[in-house]
Amino acid sequence: MTSTISNRRFAKWAMTMCAAGAALIAGDAFAQNVQFAPGKAFFDTKCAVCHQAGGRGQDGLAPPLTELPGRYAANGEGRKQLGLTVLNGMFGQIAIKDKTYNFKMPSFRIESDEDLASVLNYLVFDANSKHAGAKPFTAAEVKALRVTQMDGAQVREHREATLKSLGL
Repeated sequence: MTSTISNRRFAKWAMTMCAAGAALIAGDAFAQNVQFAPGKAFFDTKCAVCHQAGGRGQDGLAPPLTELPGRYAANGEGRKQLGLTVLNGMFGQIAIKDKTYNFKMPSFRIESDEDLASVLNYLVFDANSKHAGAKPFTAAEVKALRVTQMDGAQVREHREATLKSLGL
């Protein structure tokens, strides 16, 4: 019984610490003029722990999301890549500019189509300074991508092909 109580206390403490960390991240120096507030809230609570506030990335762990998502979103294959990444996760080594990242991003398939479209819009339009006339993601677009199930390694392979097709 003592073990169960200790486990419950630890779980409650861990949840409190995660919430406090998300609040600190959300209010840090990377505050932005936000168009997609629900997407930012989703990002701050579920993504920023690895990708950091505003998607600036964490060396060696999680890549920055402040440049490529905006460039991807103006192209059909790029949009597909973004959707597949949030739905299926991605893992394995990738390189961005002169840095290497080796991480395992979880799948967010259990989240609603609306939430995933919202977080993608936050990344493309709020966290990225350039988005080349991309249109906002819709819940219907995310829903259509759900039929393509991949594991994280396949998503990473798709990413490499997408980068080549976009000349990046």
